[in-house]
Amino acid sequence: MDFNQVRYFLALADTLNFTRAAERCYVSQPALTQAIKRLEDELSGELIHRNGRNTELTKLGKTLRGHFEQIDRTRHLVQRTAKAVVEGEIAELNIGVMCTIGPGLIVGLLDAFRMHHPMVSIVLHDVTPDGIPELLLSGALDAVFHARRGLPHSQLRNIRLFEEEMVIVFARGHVFSEMKRVSFTEIGKHCYVDRIHCEFREEFFHRFLEEQIALNVIFRCAREDWIQRLVRDDQGVSLMPRYTILSADVDQRPVDPPLYRTVQLAVPDHSEIKPALAAFLNEAVVHDWPSDRHGTTDAD
Repeated sequence: MDFNQVRYFLALADTLNFTRAAERCYVSQPALTQAIKRLEDELSGELIHRNGRNTELTKLGKTLRGHFEQIDRTRHLVQRTAKAVVEGEIAELNIGVMCTIGPGLIVGLLDAFRMHHPMVSIVLHDVTPDGIPELLLSGALDAVFHARRGLPHSQLRNIRLFEEEMVIVFARGHVFSEMKRVSFTEIGKHCYVDRIHCEFREEFFHRFLEEQIALNVIFRCAREDWIQRLVRDDQGVSLMPRYTILSADVDQRPVDPPLYRTVQLAVPDHSEIKPALAAFLNEAVVHDWPSDRHGTTDAD
């Protein structure tokens, strides 16, 4: 028994006409007839009964039709799977997300990619800024969402996704809720929760020193979820990216002067990338990102 015999039988079961079944399968009628005869010989029983111009399935043919349909579905699945493997559609991507980037916007991209490429699985990894180059260049990660400041790494390519405003975050009912923007001077009047991995951390502290404002740091923490919980419980205020905020129990305002960060997707600057990663990068470029200031999607 082979797949063609199954395909010919199913076409004949649908049409109950040897000529039309042969046309549907793009073979001659004698070739289809001989294939059905060989299949019947293998099964030791008739599948098709011809009575003059009338053709009908035998009891054996009716009984086996569902099994043959399952075999044909398996044939299609095998062919699609083989094609997908050869063309790189079945793969696993290891994607890093820098710890300061909130999941809200990234999940939208992942959902869109999954819809277009359901056979590619994605493993997400939480990464810190300092470890990004080594993880990418060693091959441990395929790409990383990040917002690092400073000069770009010479061996990495960065795709700019969107601009994100930095905001001061505080508990509901805080005095900052009455302001449109919060100055550094006002921030200095309140307890502060220091985000250790903040891209603006050194610049932020330097500005306070320049303006001779004493920043009252009461907690330092690397965990974004802990930081937001501390802010929610009114333990202090904290500067963080707008889309990192996950708690509905906190409020936020832009700072004055304004601060923005550029969220990017970094990949090794290789001449060749695997098809699944190329598809992911393309999805990231065309995705509908927000534009806090002047959203861009140009590659650096």
